[in-house]
Amino acid sequence: MNKIHIGAQGWNYDDWVGGFYPRGTKAAEFLDLYVKAFDTVEIDSSFYAIPSEASIKSWISRAPVGFVYSLKMPQQITHEQRLQDSEEVLEKFCRRIRGLGEKLGAVLVQLPPDFSPRSWAALEKFVPLLSADIRFAVEFRDRAWVNEPVLEKVLKLFAEHRVAVAL
Repeated sequence: MNKIHIGAQGWNYDDWVGGFYPRGTKAAEFLDLYVKAFDTVEIDSSFYAIPSEASIKSWISRAPVGFVYSLKMPQQITHEQRLQDSEEVLEKFCRRIRGLGEKLGAVLVQLPPDFSPRSWAALEKFVPLLSADIRFAVEFRDRAWVNEPVLEKVLKLFAEHRVAVAL
C-alpha cells in the first residue's frame, strides 16, 4: 500500500512564527520544528540552484526516519533551457539529490506558464532522459495540456517512463 505524506511547500516562513512556530523561534530552528509536525516538504530552493552537498547532509541529519524531501527541478532546465540541451545540468542535479537516499521523494518538474503543447517535441525528447531511479512529476501550467487528445499522448509517454502528472 502506498503511504500518503502531508507537508507544505517549504518551512522557512517568518510569518509562521507565533502561529505554527512558537513566538521567538529563530529561522535556524524552523526545520527542526517542522519535521515534528509533518513527514514531507517541498524544497523550492532547488528551483534556483542545485542544492549543495552540505545542504543535502544537513537535511538528512535533521529529519527523522520516514521523512521525505521533494525538490523542484532547477529553473535552468525548465524555464531557461525549456527542457532542451539540459542533459549535463540534469545529470548533475540527479547525482546530487541521490545523496538524500531514502529521504528523496519526488522531483517536481514545474513547467513555465507559457510552455504549451507546441513544445511537445522538447517534452518528448526530455522525458526519456529522466533517471529511472528517481520519481518525477511534471506540472503543466498551460491549460492546453489538459484536453483529451493531448493528455492521452502525454499519459502514454509518462507511463512508458514512470513519470507522474502533478495538478
